[in-house]
Amino acid sequence: MIRSIIFFISFFPCILACKHAAKKEFEVKGTVKNTNDKMVYLQETPLGSGQRIIEDSSEIKSDGSFQLKGKAGEESLFSLILSQEAYPFAYVINDASEIIVNADTKNQNDYEVKGSAASKSLKEFSIASSAKWIELYRLGQEMDSLKKSGATDSVLLLISFKGEAQLKDLQDYVGGYIKNSSDPITCAWALGSYEKVFSMNDYQVLLNSVVKKFPNHKGIATVKEMNDRQQALVAQKSQEPRDVEWVNKEAPNLSLPDMNGHEIKLSSFKGKYVLVDFWASWCLPCRQENPNVVTAYNKYKNKNFAILGVSLDKEKDDWANAVQKDNLSWTQVSDLQEWNSLAVATFGFTGIPFNVLIDPKGKIIAQNLRGEELENKLEEVLK
Repeated sequence: MIRSIIFFISFFPCILACKHAAKKEFEVKGTVKNTNDKMVYLQETPLGSGQRIIEDSSEIKSDGSFQLKGKAGEESLFSLILSQEAYPFAYVINDASEIIVNADTKNQNDYEVKGSAASKSLKEFSIASSAKWIELYRLGQEMDSLKKSGATDSVLLLISFKGEAQLKDLQDYVGGYIKNSSDPITCAWALGSYEKVFSMNDYQVLLNSVVKKFPNHKGIATVKEMNDRQQALVAQKSQEPRDVEWVNKEAPNLSLPDMNGHEIKLSSFKGKYVLVDFWASWCLPCRQENPNVVTAYNKYKNKNFAILGVSLDKEKDDWANAVQKDNLSWTQVSDLQEWNSLAVATFGFTGIPFNVLIDPKGKIIAQNLRGEELENKLEEVLK
């Protein structure tokens, strides 16, 4: 059941501790059965960036046992994986000094966790909420099928009522869990997993309640700050004109300094397919999209493909830290002018993330590519 909601989890900012906070040690030990892997890893999911940090690793002994150690300044979300690219087989929260996990790769949804009340609550919530989500998804699929088959209005109305009731059930369950949970990370998990099932106003109410409940949790305060800044940006940009349509037009030239002050010209990438990616460290959707861009870059960087990252940051340190945390290994430029940047004036976009894909001759062939759309387009042109 947990597997079915991981898409949402990967896009939600689980929390990193403050660099200067005293970090408390904790231990995760247990067993994992039915695996040929020799190593198990303890991985933390940091705030906003979608980056994953390997905290510790352990050899899996012949009896399946392992022992891992971690440190964190405040509660955070950790996962157990069998390789650095594998899907997690268990999730834990560091609310206890010793956590025991017993898992079987043949039944990853039913791992056992002891010693951590928050980790146990997280698992139980994930299974129950995922079942409700799956039923909601099934009803949506049934509605689509009935529409395509020309079902009568009365039949469609019945399914619609069922879908609305199932959505309300899911909303009530998630909202109730957040209200009653006494742990910051379980609240963050629940809210981030099911953000899309709530209206913007209801989501804001829930987020504010979590901030009020855990006023001293630095990570949750950061989530709130990033959310408020993004909402203000959305409100501001909604009053402005739509983005310029660039497809089939020649790319304008743009020249901005990199972190060392060296001027980088967009025209210098001519002869390659280049994705010009406009983003900022403070832009939550940008940070959530960055892992997809990293994946695309690593897959196609040796196939005449490059990326030029253009940041709308104001502070150089914020920009540099985000580049490092998100593993953005391609060329980055910025004039550190936020929305007064030359990049905005040149490309005329009104919100970020925003990107354009330019062919080797300098013509823009796509814009606003996200997730699978980006990878599918690159696969199409980089055969």
